[in-house]
Amino acid sequence: MRMNNIELSTSSDFEEKSAYSLLKIRIFVLWEELETKKELQKIDSYLKGELLSYMKKSERRLEILFYALVTKLRLFTIETPEMERLFHQFLTEMDSLVIEITNNSTLDEDIVKTIRKDGFLRSIRNYYSGINTRIRILGNKVRLNQMLAFLYVCENYVHGLEKYYKEMGMSSRVLELYITRMNIKGNRYFFNKDYGLYIGFGIFRMISSYGTSFMRLAITCSLSVIFFASIYWTADFMAPPEVRMISDLNSYSSYFFNSLVTISGLGIDASPQTALQRVAMGVNTIYGMIVFGMLFNVISTKLSMNS
Repeated sequence: MRMNNIELSTSSDFEEKSAYSLLKIRIFVLWEELETKKELQKIDSYLKGELLSYMKKSERRLEILFYALVTKLRLFTIETPEMERLFHQFLTEMDSLVIEITNNSTLDEDIVKTIRKDGFLRSIRNYYSGINTRIRILGNKVRLNQMLAFLYVCENYVHGLEKYYKEMGMSSRVLELYITRMNIKGNRYFFNKDYGLYIGFGIFRMISSYGTSFMRLAITCSLSVIFFASIYWTADFMAPPEVRMISDLNSYSSYFFNSLVTISGLGIDASPQTALQRVAMGVNTIYGMIVFGMLFNVISTKLSMNS
């Protein structure tokens, strides 16, 4: 019998040819390219040597770590101990480098000393006079642009690794990389002066860990129900008895229920009468819409990571 130039013999010489034949079958069925594998192995050996040549906290070393990890992901279909070590090493060194680069002040030390010595207003006036000051301002802008470029490169590194680990079906690694990428994106928004997006990312992280944690979202919702119930009680306590939403101030369960149905969008259990009551219920309703939007985001994020 003949299959794609592979001879499968039923005679006694089958045993002699079986290893060679099975190898060719494996190459054909699994689409393994031996030349590509050999080239990847050479690249892997080269990158191991390169890693020894660069000190930690180096952008060049981080690039080598990234390619070393991608090479391993191309060579193996499961995570090996060496691959796991490279993964954690890459994340640790990248986090350390991001902290070091973003924590470096863009204000020169001699300017800080001048401010402390001469007083704020006088030092600022002197600072903005003279060619040297303008050169320093330009230098600060260059450093800021370099920082933003570095964060953008790190984001691409992590996004690339996400793709490979997703192909391997390793959702736990994808989750780690996704959270890391969101942290980098938040940093980039801050240094790019997109403060609205930066604050939004901060709230997103606090409430649901970027849409990955059901537990954190559940805790946030529970605390929110208690918080708004307390606001309703305070509004009723400050209002005259005839305009209270709930007549009995000691009926705490009624306040909790009113907060719950409002935040969930089911409706309202009591009618607001005063301005404070209306504001509290309006904020509660809008907040509930945001929280439920995050709930759907958590579900979609979980599904996309496990697909």
